[in-house]
Amino acid sequence: MKHLIMGTAGHVDHGKTALIKALTGIDCDTHPEEKKRGITMNLGFSYLELPFGDKVGIVDVPGHRDFVHTMVGGAFGVDFVLLVIAADSGVMPQTREHVQIMEVLGIKKGIVVLNKIDLVEEELREISRQEVEDFLKDTFLKSAPIVEVSAKTGEGIVALKETIRQVCETVDERSKGEIFRLYVDRVFSVAGFGTVVTGTVMGGVLKENDKAYLLPDFNKELRIRRMERHGEQVKEIIGGDRASINLVGLDRSDFSRGMLVSDRLLEPTQRIDVKLSVFEKVTSLDLWSQVVLHCGTNEIQARVHLLDKIKLKGGENAVAQIILSKPAVIFNEDRFVIRNTSSDLTLGGGVVIDAHPLHHRRRTEKMIKEVNKVASGDLAELIVAEVSKRYRIVDAQEIADGLNISKEEILKVIESGLSEDVCVLSENGETILLLKPEAQRIRERMIKRIQGFHRRNPYEEKGMILDAFLSIFSFEIGSPGELFLKHLLKSLEEEKIVEKRANTWALEAHKVEVDNRMQKQINFLLDYLQKCGFKTPLRSEFILDAKRQAGINENELKQILYYLLKQQKIYEIEENFIHGDIVDQSRDSLLKALMEKEEGLRVADFRDLIGGNRKICLLLLGQYDREGIIERKGDFRVLTEKGKGLIK
Repeated sequence: MKHLIMGTAGHVDHGKTALIKALTGIDCDTHPEEKKRGITMNLGFSYLELPFGDKVGIVDVPGHRDFVHTMVGGAFGVDFVLLVIAADSGVMPQTREHVQIMEVLGIKKGIVVLNKIDLVEEELREISRQEVEDFLKDTFLKSAPIVEVSAKTGEGIVALKETIRQVCETVDERSKGEIFRLYVDRVFSVAGFGTVVTGTVMGGVLKENDKAYLLPDFNKELRIRRMERHGEQVKEIIGGDRASINLVGLDRSDFSRGMLVSDRLLEPTQRIDVKLSVFEKVTSLDLWSQVVLHCGTNEIQARVHLLDKIKLKGGENAVAQIILSKPAVIFNEDRFVIRNTSSDLTLGGGVVIDAHPLHHRRRTEKMIKEVNKVASGDLAELIVAEVSKRYRIVDAQEIADGLNISKEEILKVIESGLSEDVCVLSENGETILLLKPEAQRIRERMIKRIQGFHRRNPYEEKGMILDAFLSIFSFEIGSPGELFLKHLLKSLEEEKIVEKRANTWALEAHKVEVDNRMQKQINFLLDYLQKCGFKTPLRSEFILDAKRQAGINENELKQILYYLLKQQKIYEIEENFIHGDIVDQSRDSLLKALMEKEEGLRVADFRDLIGGNRKICLLLLGQYDREGIIERKGDFRVLTEKGKGLIK
């Protein structure tokens, strides 16, 4: 079943609403003021049942010039148009304006209805028909069927229904996209249910158990109580539906026309790059121009900045950047209309080519060239543009979300090849992208950081851990950045620039070298601790003697101690430094003694065994406990299986 929307268009009082009532039996003028004045002022909604159970949604728009802004909001999401022209009046100003708006919104098909034929003679009917054909010959409706009807008498209504059915068969459903979007055009309350919003679903799918969000003002998750399509409750709504959603979680006052209901949080924008055309016989646009932008059901004050022209005359096209006065959720390829700031003249419109562009402060030749590449609509160029403006590593899913295109389609284009300026990495089912200059910058910065680590730690053979690199570049675990860093480290290993040492990465050329000065300092420290024997020196005394007697400054001492600890030539136990020979020899003595005494040894026994004082005995036993070679049972230390394995 197709999901299509038919929208009306035409001058005021040409019988659009009466025609919809004749087709569907539904009166779209529901407001008292509309009844009183006899004209449509608000959007009206109904549906037409077609053979085989299909239904086509209908949006009835006002034709009066004072409500063109309302008409524009209703025209978004329309798949084909029903242009209504009264036979007794012919083509009128809003007829022309509505057709222009429909063209700029990208509508390709429609039906022309010559209404009120009951009011004219046959000859005048033929004249009206010829006028309509002449008017349409240069428009998207040049080949559209023209059906003559009378909404009042019912003449031609059956033929019109059949024509609608035939046109529905030829209209392609729009690309639904991956993201659910419904721009709110009506908000009301229903007793016992709460707030209900209506709109045309621009794309995606929303199911009754899905999350829903009201954007851009609220990031709060809303609950879906009920969804309807054509007045019937449904479990899901999809792109091309006219739908109503009963939402729970916000007050009625929080909702307003122009907001977006989506199935996910989306980043709003206040700047869009566009392809723009201005209608003929319209005042030209200067380099900077104030306008009102209509996109979705949004109506926003905006400024147009022409990029490739100084002035845009009627009938001409340009690429431009539009700066919005407030945030809105807009996507690439969305259509828009611009009107003058007094909202009494439609100027033109176009299509969004970049919903989140960089700010083009200067109209350089390079910038204009890049924008024109994006304007070409080539998906490969769009992908490159998305990567370029982020200045960071992105994955294929993020690109897909930004362009509202499936990840599979993005991957297909990536596999076909992108610009040489983009680095593409596919690994473990993930694909990430990054500008090559940025990749080179990360590579150079990584090497410099490793070099700096070696300078600060000259006696450390190992290098930096992965977490350190993640912190440097502010990459999260599991992010595209982590994947890129792992790939880069692997590449640097293959190039023999770095090597992996015990889960760290060091420069392959890095070797710990002990010069004569350092060797003298090492000898002093080892001799010092050797002479101390079992009498562990105070830490402050040890450091002070190293400075005074050997001329070792604090930084050198830190590095040398680190080196000796790694070499296990000394041990640091509870902030006490002990010569490695003492620790190792005492360990051997303890293990041999414990082999002869299964019941274990007490601290006093160990003290007698090695001839040390109680302090050093407690320090050593604590060290051996941590090594797991002995364990404490009451007042005794006994051998563990690990300890037994060490006895020679």
